[in-house]
Amino acid sequence: MRLALKRIASQNNPLIIILETANNISETGQKPTKQIWTVGNFLSVSRILALPILIWLHYANDFQPNLEMKLVVGYIILSDFLDGFASRALNQVSEMGKWLDPLADKACAGILFAYVWWIGMVPSWLFGFIVLRDVLILAGSLLIKQKRGKVAMSVMAGKIAVNILALYWLALVFTDAETLTLILKYASVTMLGYSSYIYLKRGYEIMQGAQYE
Repeated sequence: MRLALKRIASQNNPLIIILETANNISETGQKPTKQIWTVGNFLSVSRILALPILIWLHYANDFQPNLEMKLVVGYIILSDFLDGFASRALNQVSEMGKWLDPLADKACAGILFAYVWWIGMVPSWLFGFIVLRDVLILAGSLLIKQKRGKVAMSVMAGKIAVNILALYWLALVFTDAETLTLILKYASVTMLGYSSYIYLKRGYEIMQGAQYE
């Protein structure tokens, strides 16, 4: 009886319905296509194109954040969430999208941190670490593509690392909270290091013949 009531409650709960729908979409196991012009790919490219606008707004405003910057940042964050979701929801998962989405993430991290390094807001060692990690991951992806014939999707640890790195950049540019910035700085370094290990481990397993998506 109690189990039946719980099922009825779940069926009538909008939040549970939304979460279950999103979960079903993410687990469809769609076979990647060779499509290029998809909604997800457009969002990934537009995220990269928004970066010069964001940097110019900050530079032109004497390195102070403004409303226009917040709107652009909001779009970049939203497009990062929507590109993968739209591809799965619209049945447009593509081989190009599998490398374009993480490439857009790496472009965002590389370009935005190149900017804050250039204006003296982050140390050279941290910027160098970010660039070196991304170059090695891209090189590994190309090697896997060449040997196995398809691109490996990014791992969750990498996505978490990028999100923490984004929070660190936002704290640098939009706040004066030194303690928060310091915490996010070393949290970023920790997750970047851990995700690098995960990518290295998975890359080795794939090169040894492991199945992957």
